[in-house]
Amino acid sequence: MDTFHQSVWSFLTRPREPSAALAADMDADVLVCGGGFMGLSTALHLARSGVRVVLVEAEQIGFGASGRNTGFVVPSLKTMIGPDDVSSRLGETYAKRLVSLVGDSGNILFDLVRELSFDCSAEQTGWLQPAHSKAMLAVLERRASEWHRLGKNVEMLDRGKTAAQVGTDVYHGAFLVPSGGQINPLAYARALADACVAAGVKIYEKTRVLGFERTSQWLARTPAGTVRAERVVLATNGLVGKLVPEVNAGIIPARVFQIATQRYDAEAQRRILPSRSPVADTRRHTFAVRWSPDGRLLTGGIVVLGPRALERAKRKFSSRLQSFFPDIEKPEAEFSWTGTIAVTMDSYPRYFDVAPNMDAVIGCNGRGVALTTALGRELARHYTGESKDGFILPREKPKAIPMRRFAELGPSFWLPLSEFRDAQEGRAPV
Repeated sequence: MDTFHQSVWSFLTRPREPSAALAADMDADVLVCGGGFMGLSTALHLARSGVRVVLVEAEQIGFGASGRNTGFVVPSLKTMIGPDDVSSRLGETYAKRLVSLVGDSGNILFDLVRELSFDCSAEQTGWLQPAHSKAMLAVLERRASEWHRLGKNVEMLDRGKTAAQVGTDVYHGAFLVPSGGQINPLAYARALADACVAAGVKIYEKTRVLGFERTSQWLARTPAGTVRAERVVLATNGLVGKLVPEVNAGIIPARVFQIATQRYDAEAQRRILPSRSPVADTRRHTFAVRWSPDGRLLTGGIVVLGPRALERAKRKFSSRLQSFFPDIEKPEAEFSWTGTIAVTMDSYPRYFDVAPNMDAVIGCNGRGVALTTALGRELARHYTGESKDGFILPREKPKAIPMRRFAELGPSFWLPLSEFRDAQEGRAPV
């Protein structure tokens, strides 16, 4: 059974009248496949530039990772990738573009929220990354220095200030990005969809693309109609499946589990994360936590897959919260759910050249809330010619990940050892 309706976001978010399924043949300049942040941001910015856009979603808006994540707005790449590292991977030109966009991505999202008055519990309270060991504190200090050289507003907090910000004294210090923060991700996705419709995008939900044909244009077949378009954007993230096998082979779909506890009183909220900055630390199995809009602690991560994995996740993450915050009422998982993100082997996002005039921007590796919003805007600018320098990422053919089936099973082997090493390094609960 799918857990979309079991999430705290489904509980908290105002229902949106779903768009009708496609029931006739349509023409468009651009067809966007996928109703998550990437697809919606791309569609919105294209439509605001006068482009005719049709967006189709196989389930409902925000059904994938976009509507299920913890809602962290993170203007950063993965922990071990700093600005200086990007040049060695992408070259100086693309590195400069990507680093600049990542650094601005928090403001891009929150500015859009403010401009269009989105009701999505947006809080630009900063994003905090505490160091679980002295070695990782040194890594974060280097990261902060790199961002400072680029003129970005970031801060390093000492041990005392970190303890005051988080509500536990297990950390050695923290990296703070003031432009980050948190949102209700499902409400944000639905607000983006409403903005798309207002801008002229034709949205069709419960419309699964069955396949593509290429003549002078693209023809997408659905159960009850076709869409003919000059260009196709695949914004399916980790749920691309068999629709475009070569894209699916180029990413690893990773299952992530989330819980939300019972509501806590004002006194607990003053002691834990009092500034309401979401936290994601430097552990291999990251400890991530935030407050929900209604006073619940949200956290999650990975568990070994298998029977009753969701029940094990509830116990594991409730216990983990209690270990970090032993003075609060025992956490109970009142909501629990799971979703799939797209992971790449090197933790960099991809701009796949699938076929002529068919692209996929994919693989944000758990950093997708801010980054896909920003990438969607930039892809629209690239298509309309507003961006004169080309896209942020190099366009490359999808490459199959070797032994991908084993890579999907990786967490089952990686997790126990990683948690053991985290505990040894940090002398703190796993």
